[in-house]
Amino acid sequence: MKRTSVRNSPKVSRSAGEIHIVVDNSNLFIGSQNGQGINQQQDTSVRINVGNLVAIIEQDKNSKDIKTRLVGGSTPPRTSRVWNEWEKCNYTCLLGDRSILNREVFLDDMLHSQIQNLILRNNSHQGNVQQRLVLITGDGNANDNRTNFPDIVNIALNYGWTVELWSWEISMNKKFSDIQRRNPSKMSINYLDQYRSKITFKQKQQQQQQKINNQLNSWISPASIFVLCLGIFLCFFLIYWWNYI
Repeated sequence: MKRTSVRNSPKVSRSAGEIHIVVDNSNLFIGSQNGQGINQQQDTSVRINVGNLVAIIEQDKNSKDIKTRLVGGSTPPRTSRVWNEWEKCNYTCLLGDRSILNREVFLDDMLHSQIQNLILRNNSHQGNVQQRLVLITGDGNANDNRTNFPDIVNIALNYGWTVELWSWEISMNKKFSDIQRRNPSKMSINYLDQYRSKITFKQKQQQQQQKINNQLNSWISPASIFVLCLGIFLCFFLIYWWNYI
């Protein structure tokens, strides 16, 4: 993902309308971990406090105006704590399986199709009700030349929708800031980083494992490898010297 230095953009007008919230859980989850470990590496102990995140995303919205709450993610496991947390907040979970290489299979496409369906069924140009897409992702990859999130955002804007994008700054693709600059009154970008202390926590077991991994990584540094190789060389040299000299 490309990093952008664009600050939180001006808020889109909060006129009465219908709101559709769609969450890319994988991008949200991985983005929360990136850059948080030693030497700016990924910290796999970081977790999302779903309840606090939802409270922040929905804090300025009337609950009766929210018509869609949707989150997409991948398995295993389907019984993971995170899906229960989303469901407790009234979000519908769309879960896809992973491939044998542990890669997500058409998860983004599934979310894209859901959003496109919402747009076609709720055209702001054909009615008096303003439609708003609240999208939690920073994923701007081309998706192997299939549908992608920047294209979906453009489609929503072209159909008269407004768009409210939430993302970690480190995960936010530059394509979104380019779209926002072309549509300043219709699209806003909001970074989750300012709420990190409220919406993330560290899983203790994972935190301990992360410390062990960090120690192992420090031991397997170029300097430690050099010292190890030097020690092995000296051992063989001494054995040779003892036996043949």
